[in-house]
Amino acid sequence: MKKFILIVVTTLLMAAAAAFASACGKTPQEEPIEEEPEEPATPAAKPVDEFTLSVMSFNVAVDNRQPVNGWDDRKKAVIKMLTEARPMVIGFQEAQAHEITDMISAHPEYSWYGIGRDTGKVPPTTTNYSAEEAMAVFWLRDSLQVMDKGTFWLSATPDQLGKGWDAAYARTLTWVHFMHKKSKLQFFVFNTHLDNKGKTARSESMKLIAQKMEELNTRNLPAFLMADFNTVASDAIFAPIKDKMKSTRDVAPDSDKTKFTFNNYTAPKSQIDHIFFSGEQLTALTFKVLDGDYGNKWISDHYPIMATYLYKR
Repeated sequence: MKKFILIVVTTLLMAAAAAFASACGKTPQEEPIEEEPEEPATPAAKPVDEFTLSVMSFNVAVDNRQPVNGWDDRKKAVIKMLTEARPMVIGFQEAQAHEITDMISAHPEYSWYGIGRDTGKVPPTTTNYSAEEAMAVFWLRDSLQVMDKGTFWLSATPDQLGKGWDAAYARTLTWVHFMHKKSKLQFFVFNTHLDNKGKTARSESMKLIAQKMEELNTRNLPAFLMADFNTVASDAIFAPIKDKMKSTRDVAPDSDKTKFTFNNYTAPKSQIDHIFFSGEQLTALTFKVLDGDYGNKWISDHYPIMATYLYKR
């Protein structure tokens, strides 16, 4: 009888313990589970209202494979110039695959886009001599995001490979639609190289460029047109853009207005490299011809030109 009472009491005590544990939300001998505290939501960074935009145009010169002024003779000085200048955007003319490879290898902070003017293909990564030229656009990847990009030929059939009008060579224009990451402000860059011999080709190319810029930039965003134009800024070929774009050389308060940009590896000779811009949000600040000593007197047969702008919302 006592044994029976003991069993009953033990059973009742265990049942009471289980009921109490259940009321507390856990089974007997179960440790409470601590939940991880939720991370506070990070507020989205407010876009900045303005930033300084630096743009370079540089005919880097084809590699003539000669012991003097060949790419091997010039590349260290070119790379040093880029290190010191560090523009946000660069438009290269006459850039060959091995030149692009060397510059990107030395400056991996840049991304780039361009296609060969004769094949329409992306230049390969190579350190071997490659003859084909591209209108390459470089940009600092931490600063800019590409929204769209493309290439067209300066000819009556811009979507097809080939030379236009009386041009000596096939010529292309590379364009990129960018967004500045911190401000979310957007702009277009148009980089080209007009023909050195065909007068009709230069004139017709500018008409085509003006038309294409309007077709591509439907929102009328700020835009830059840079090139080795192979002619001075007063030439009549610029009429199609002069009512829409300004010459940075002419309007920047701090400008190397009188310096020549083409030197032909001998001496400064003429102003045929220009950067034009459009957009009320842009204020030109500086225009510089980078004719300093970077370890080689001639880093190209052209001096780089570089401009800075205040881009304000």
